[in-house]
Amino acid sequence: QWGAYMANNASLRGLVNSTKNIAIALIFSSQSLWAQQPSTTATVMPGNGTTSASVSAKPEEKDKKLSGSVKVTTLGRGIQDKNLKSKVGWTFVEAGVDTEYTDWLAFNIGVVGVFGEGAGQNYLSDEGGGTSALLLDYAGVNIKPIQQLNLKAGVIGYQINPLYTTMSPGTSLGAEQKFELATPSETFKFTLQGNQAVPSVGVTKGLVEEDKNPFFLAGSVIGEINAKPIGTKLKVAGTQFRFGNLPKSQAASSLTAGNSVNSVAGVGDEMQYVIGFAGTETAATLETDWTSKVKTTARVVAIKNDRISEANEGRMGRLDLRVVFGNVALKPSVTVFEVEADTTPAGYTILANRYNNRKGQVAGLSLELVKQKVIFFGNYTKAQEIVDSPFLSDREIYNIGVEVNYDLF
Repeated sequence: QWGAYMANNASLRGLVNSTKNIAIALIFSSQSLWAQQPSTTATVMPGNGTTSASVSAKPEEKDKKLSGSVKVTTLGRGIQDKNLKSKVGWTFVEAGVDTEYTDWLAFNIGVVGVFGEGAGQNYLSDEGGGTSALLLDYAGVNIKPIQQLNLKAGVIGYQINPLYTTMSPGTSLGAEQKFELATPSETFKFTLQGNQAVPSVGVTKGLVEEDKNPFFLAGSVIGEINAKPIGTKLKVAGTQFRFGNLPKSQAASSLTAGNSVNSVAGVGDEMQYVIGFAGTETAATLETDWTSKVKTTARVVAIKNDRISEANEGRMGRLDLRVVFGNVALKPSVTVFEVEADTTPAGYTILANRYNNRKGQVAGLSLELVKQKVIFFGNYTKAQEIVDSPFLSDREIYNIGVEVNYDLF
């Protein structure tokens, strides 16, 4: 599934966007996957189940649990506009191991090999060609001091709105806190989430202020209603976000990435942002199981940068249909977007997903062999300029590829 592929590979592509991320990955190691829930192991505590003060039992210790997986994705990508012509073949090899020591402590680590070959011609920057690298994808610790509270820290994934966002998710040194309350049947769920990260642009080079690091902060409120009798789940999330101390290296690439000419000042290596990026992003998802073989998922998101008064809003929507025929799952999707130039710092979004100062559509189709864990996918993007810019033009992007998943243990 291309939508699943893009979500699962978001952090990877954020790293590929700049090989400077290797420095961060080698220096800081920690991230986590909250998808896995700790198993429940009954323990006998002193005094449980008896009124005798003299009877006590030693708590049962939980064995360490290991799980590992490998995902291999191969695709061909073409990007074309009047300034850029790129045709590159990519192979991503992702391997990860998750170790659960107790119900409240786990450690996760993953590496990825990126292999890109092809040709790219870009008149405005060095983006668009192939590259090869071996990177730390994630490495971190998960701590769950109480049932309702999840904490993680290390080299972790981060994004603005946790449900759906106009900006590519990234991976960098950071932390996340999540406090969750739910009814016993989980019909209603309420979550508070905080994120802090150093955006992935290198360790010290290109800082706007040499004594300060770039930062990303976000706080989200998430509500969920799971109407199991009718097979429908609704999630809504509102996020306040802020970027600060953005480096000159990102400002220098901002114009070709999609920000407006009013967003920066200076020339060459001395270019820096003169506007701020802080505001709100609101998203919602609606999942409906029409039958055991037919499911739809709708997503919408809207963003506003409150630090400026124009070219500061964006919106995007996506609809997925999944139909199962025996061992085959077919999934068509369509996305529409209109994102103004200065909603986010454009250089932090990967090349293929940059929608700043663009509007358009994405049509996708994937075919999954469920038992074999093999997915064939493809999509086509048509993106048009909203406001004429000498650094942008209408763009077409196509991807076609295959993804294979393996369980190691």
